[in-house]
Amino acid sequence: MDKITKKEIEAFEKLEFKPDLKPYFDPMRYCLRWEDEEPETVTRDIYEKFLNLLIVRSYIHEGRPKNEWYIIKPTTYFSDFWEHAKETIPNWPGFKRIELSESDKEYFETEKNKDPDEHF
Repeated sequence: MDKITKKEIEAFEKLEFKPDLKPYFDPMRYCLRWEDEEPETVTRDIYEKFLNLLIVRSYIHEGRPKNEWYIIKPTTYFSDFWEHAKETIPNWPGFKRIELSESDKEYFETEKNKDPDEHF
């Protein structure tokens, strides 16, 4: 598992939660994103770590149990990373969006059920 570095923690800590933002759908990862969640690119790996957080949160939004948090084959990579992130960057705005509003749930379901070509 990739650990979040001190420099990356500082970048995540600079983010400010904006509760009135609406999500947008990321068709490459089949997840919702909000504009206040992405940290500044301070290292080569930070964007990948950010995407890992989005992927796990989408698993949560889909109601997947923790033992199904993987892409191709069973692994604990995503659950281990999620727990590490909750400990090291607890103020990441994305942690405040574990539960979706009814309108966000509806939007998520609609977007993820579209034909992939409809997103581009």
